[in-house]
Amino acid sequence: MFLNTPSAAALAATLALASSASAQQAPSAAQAAVALVGQGVATRAADDAACPRVVTLKGAESFPRGRTGANRAQLGALARDCAALGAETLVKVAVTGDGARATTAGPSWFNAPLTIAVLDDRGRPVATRRAKVKVQLPRDATSGPFAYVVEDLSLPPAKDYAGWSVVVGFEMSQAELRRAAKVVTAGR
Repeated sequence: MFLNTPSAAALAATLALASSASAQQAPSAAQAAVALVGQGVATRAADDAACPRVVTLKGAESFPRGRTGANRAQLGALARDCAALGAETLVKVAVTGDGARATTAGPSWFNAPLTIAVLDDRGRPVATRRAKVKVQLPRDATSGPFAYVVEDLSLPPAKDYAGWSVVVGFEMSQAELRRAAKVVTAGR
C-alpha cells in the first residue's frame, strides 16, 4: 500500500500559485483543487462509469465525531481515478480537508482515523482501507489544509462501475458501512 502526504512547503507553494491564478474562485475550492492535482489524481465527472463515484458518509465528515476536541479535521473535496489493468482495476482516491487545533502550544500535527471503503453495485464491501491521516498544521497556526491519497485499492474487473461507490469518512464502524451500503443502493 502506497500512501502519500504532501509536504507543508509543497502545499503552501501550490496554494499560493492557485490563489493568484484564480482569485475569483473560493479559497477552499482552489485549495482543494490544487491539493488534488498536486497528488496526481485527476478529478473525474461524477457520472463517469469507468470509475466508482466517491461520496462522504453523512455524519462522518468531521473528526472527532459528535464532540469537540482540541484537534479537529473536516473533509473537503474528494477525487478518484481508475486504471483498468485487465485482471483488476486499481482505484486511487484523494481526500482534502481542513484541520484545526485549539492552541499553537504542543505538536503541530495530529492523527485522524479515516476509512475509505469501496461498495459494489449490491452494496457489498469490496475493498476497505483504514488509515491514521497525519494532519500537519503550519507552525504557530491553529488551522490549515491537509491532503491524503490512497493509491492501491484493487477492484475485480467489471464492465463498468456505474452502481459502485467509494465511501469516505472518519471513524467509520462496520455498522456504518452496512448503513452506507443501504443508503447507496437505495439511492439508485
